[in-house]
Amino acid sequence: MKLPNFPENNSQPRQLSDLVIDYLELLGVEYVFGIPGGHIAPLYEALERSECRGGPRAILSRQESGAAFMADGYARETGKIGVCCTTTGPGATNLITGIASSYSDHVPILAITGQTILPKFGVGAFQESSPDVLDTTSMLNKCTRYNSVVTHPKQLENKLIAALKSAFQSPPGPVHLSVPVDVFRSPAPETISYPHIRQLLTKPAFADLAAIEKLGQMLEKLSSQNRKVVLLVGEDCGEASSEILAFAELMGAEITTTQGGKSCINPYHPLYKGVFGFAGHQSARQALTDSSVDLILAVGTTLGQWATSTWDRALLNEKLVHIHHVNSYFSRSSMGQLQVYGNIKTVFQELVKRMKSSLLVGKVSQKEGALEEPNSKEKPPQIEVQKPESYYSQETPIKPQRLIYEMMQRFPAETRFLIDTGNCMVWSFHYLFLPHPENYRSSVELAAMGWAIGGSVGTAFGRRNTPVVCLTGDGSFLMNGQEITVAVAEKLPVIFIILNDRSYGMVKQRHRQVVKDGLEFAIPAVDFCLMAKAMGANGYSIRELEDFDKVDYQKICSYPGPTVLDVHIDPEELSPLGMF
Repeated sequence: MKLPNFPENNSQPRQLSDLVIDYLELLGVEYVFGIPGGHIAPLYEALERSECRGGPRAILSRQESGAAFMADGYARETGKIGVCCTTTGPGATNLITGIASSYSDHVPILAITGQTILPKFGVGAFQESSPDVLDTTSMLNKCTRYNSVVTHPKQLENKLIAALKSAFQSPPGPVHLSVPVDVFRSPAPETISYPHIRQLLTKPAFADLAAIEKLGQMLEKLSSQNRKVVLLVGEDCGEASSEILAFAELMGAEITTTQGGKSCINPYHPLYKGVFGFAGHQSARQALTDSSVDLILAVGTTLGQWATSTWDRALLNEKLVHIHHVNSYFSRSSMGQLQVYGNIKTVFQELVKRMKSSLLVGKVSQKEGALEEPNSKEKPPQIEVQKPESYYSQETPIKPQRLIYEMMQRFPAETRFLIDTGNCMVWSFHYLFLPHPENYRSSVELAAMGWAIGGSVGTAFGRRNTPVVCLTGDGSFLMNGQEITVAVAEKLPVIFIILNDRSYGMVKQRHRQVVKDGLEFAIPAVDFCLMAKAMGANGYSIRELEDFDKVDYQKICSYPGPTVLDVHIDPEELSPLGMF
């Protein structure tokens, strides 16, 4: 395949850094997020040439983990691979938290780090992180799906293809290449060896048909005895949402979700009973523990601490059937009666097909009657929340529940909501309901503070002119808020809503649960409205309910640039932090 020609006034010969960009262009990647440095300079030069011809371009983040978080947000929004790059040494080490977050959440990212020139490996070159000295590749080994140092120019293309394939295999996740600067500057061929790279990245729709057959027989027996099945839907079910709902409607099966699974199921569907486990709903626990339930299908969940309510036997018992496309997680469900390995969408397509051909389906499908999914901006009536009256609280300081309610009322349906780690995550798990659940995003597994700040910027790059809301805390914003300047530079409509309680609130509250007279973990008062304006963004201070009405939400959702809402919440209001 003949590659695009560079502009005639560019005499720079093709380098291997250009080859990397060519593959990204074939994959439809528009942006590479990162921070430059001497050892990664050839890649930035290639990106500048690429931008001149309308190809991928460089986006300068403010910190390397922020670049990885942006790549994560971009990948989740577009379905493409997110790409980030940094220089060697501290650039690579700063990247680790962002990469580990994507690894835990199964998000495909390509991370490229620069490296010392090959002849100087092991002699203490500036910021050397080769396998002979600091060895950043080894540091990333446990949080990547593919991880390698390119030690010869002829390796780069094959290793790049291997990395890209690994990023999309099951389970998907981040991959890493460490490329010495002299390898990047090596001459590149005029043609590429894998012009059909897109086809190489397609995921097989595999499934264990024998296990599906056995599960089908179990379901038929259960239905004939008028017994129930209940679903626990996890974070890896996004592609299979419609098939899972079709199955639930045929079976009349109630649905619960994990915290990450909130993004997969419409909360206004009458079969949905809420979140189980950490910051969850009593109605979800009741669904799982109902005496008429004989099967619990845990689907697309890793069965970690939060999702299992600290390994609660209400879920982890002999009724369990675990369905996942990653068989390593089955070590956590040994107490169950069946494990089904395979693509989740394929598994439920097969189950629905089997049920529709069964004589029992007529009986089963009538259990719940017509199952319409109403859209609403109020709490779903079938989900039990703590203190529901707090949605409408008139008190000052503002109750966090009231803030969540205002978010549900005031932003358009297409808004993306990214929820940061901290008490903001707890409030959203329990109180935030979106009729378009795919617009709700969190990073539950590693739960890195600041993920949503960079992730919201990356999301806005992936869906320009669509409002993106980042719900974050004052602690997270002080750690990572500088990334707002990327949204300023790129004129992205990102709304940063800061829960300002002048402390590391989640840590403070948990410490008080464990230790009498717990520590305060206080943060000095910060005016985030002024901080935002100093960085070139809009800023509004919200201290009383009337202040919500002073914001023109239609305007800030279409404004070419970010907005900060500094919301002063009641620091003593207890979040639903426990397990239910």
